[in-house]
Amino acid sequence: MIKASNYLKPAWVRRQFELAFPLLPPGTSAALWLSGKLLAEIGGAASGLAEDTPGAQAFHLVLEQERVGTLLLSSPATQALDWGKAFAHALQGILDAEHARRSVAQETLESYREMALLQRAVTELNHSLKPAAVAASLLKEFDGRKDTAGHGAVFLRNPDSASLELIQSFGEDAAKTFARLQGSRLFAEMATREAGDIINDLPASSQWAEEATDFKALLWLPLIAHGENLGLLVLASRHADGFAAGDLKRAQTLSSVAAAALRNAQLYAAEQDMFQSFVRVIATAIDAKSPYTAGHCRRVPEIALMIAEMAHQADSGPFADFVLDEDKRNTLQIAAMLHDCGKVVTPEWVVDKATKLDHIENRIHLIATRFEVLRRDAEIALYRALAEHADGDAARRIYQERLQQLDDDFAFIEKCNLGAEFTSDEQVARIQDVARTTWRDSRGEAFPLLTENEVYNLSVQRGTLNPEERKIIEDHAVHTINMLSQISFPRSLRNVTEYAAGHHERMDGRGYPRGLKRDQLSIPARIVAIADIFEALTAPDRPYRKPGTLNWAINIMHRMKLDNHIDGELFDLFISQGVYAAYAQKHLVAGQIDDVDVARYLG
Repeated sequence: MIKASNYLKPAWVRRQFELAFPLLPPGTSAALWLSGKLLAEIGGAASGLAEDTPGAQAFHLVLEQERVGTLLLSSPATQALDWGKAFAHALQGILDAEHARRSVAQETLESYREMALLQRAVTELNHSLKPAAVAASLLKEFDGRKDTAGHGAVFLRNPDSASLELIQSFGEDAAKTFARLQGSRLFAEMATREAGDIINDLPASSQWAEEATDFKALLWLPLIAHGENLGLLVLASRHADGFAAGDLKRAQTLSSVAAAALRNAQLYAAEQDMFQSFVRVIATAIDAKSPYTAGHCRRVPEIALMIAEMAHQADSGPFADFVLDEDKRNTLQIAAMLHDCGKVVTPEWVVDKATKLDHIENRIHLIATRFEVLRRDAEIALYRALAEHADGDAARRIYQERLQQLDDDFAFIEKCNLGAEFTSDEQVARIQDVARTTWRDSRGEAFPLLTENEVYNLSVQRGTLNPEERKIIEDHAVHTINMLSQISFPRSLRNVTEYAAGHHERMDGRGYPRGLKRDQLSIPARIVAIADIFEALTAPDRPYRKPGTLNWAINIMHRMKLDNHIDGELFDLFISQGVYAAYAQKHLVAGQIDDVDVARYLG
């Protein structure tokens, strides 16, 4: 209904009546009504003037074939009718002009609003980098609008099967409702058409009346970009006259933008999948380099993300401001997977060095052969003494003492070779004493029982690596930095190198490769360090020790905390939030899982 009462100002109408009244015959009355509102009246009988008043004349005012007002005139003289016609004609012209002006203004305003909405929609659609987010943004433009559908859905085409799969929807019970539609012949027809369409009053359709019983009207459009049909937009209404040509035009504009955004999102997702696959290949190659570290680069990210999630959930304490958004999560995961990528250039015999004498192969077997030669020589000396009629008892006693000494020395060398315990200075002196024993080869040439290199390696006091080998191992962190620094990571992953490179740094600055301190390391970098240590301590396949129990591993890490080796606050979070226990239930064997006195390690 056109509200014309505000098209004319009452004061102006009254002024026109006042100017005309002296020219009219005495006894004349007039009144003007617009949209049910009395704008002005004049004359003694005007207050009671109506269309059914005897002798009254009514001059109707019309806009767009709708009566919006009436000029009423009552006069004893017929010449007053001419004035009524003329005044009504003038009023009609004024109303037509004002209505036209307002219509143009309204159309302009609506066009501006539509353009603003489209601009906002285009911006939002083009900023979405996930297909589901693009679909949600597209449907958002129709959900809740009074002049559009009550239901909507976006179906994306599966690139492998070419079938359409529901990815986003809105409306009451939308998922089930559109599932029923998806099973109909009508949907199959919609899916194959190259252009969209509208079907209003479905119940009256001879072809589709039984195909979409949940709705009375449908609007659908294929989502096409670069000639490829990516999916389908479906809008539905439970009103018979649900959609008009304007709805289809607007949907076409939005769908074309959404299709391009969908294509970009799919390409971006494909690139991300390819990059993630590449990272997994590198991590697998690192793990496969040594049977003793298999799975390490896959398990460290899992622990790291568990710790980071707990830090993200903290609403107080040192991690209250830590936020694990999607970019940081991806960065941390990739960094944790690639933290040991530098090991691809580390020699296998160093990575796999299970004993001190390992070098391509375990040289303890060569030493065992030399000891066997000495045992043979001792036996030959016995028989020679007996053949020369020496004291038999004394000769046998010397022989047994020699064998016992050789057995003791070899057992000692074997134990030192394992590197499971700290080698003291006294033990180093004994190694050197054993080395001074000589043996002779088949040509009679004398050699020391242990070579200088064997003595050097057996004298390593901690672990199985000598200083040069340890340097080779530690250099993997430098190689990691060098390798990752050559990758052109996108801005969202710009911190991968920093997160990955700090897993051997210490909070006191005595770590490697750069000697960074706690305040120089980000929280994710410190998280990777704890994840790396915990996985290494609990891994069941390390060459230099048996699988450790939870208590054993956490006790070592607690000492590291006290020594300012690892971040104490992160260690407390790791323990207090039960990250260690959740990981253990998934990856450790029953014999490794024991009760941990959490209170003992906190604070």
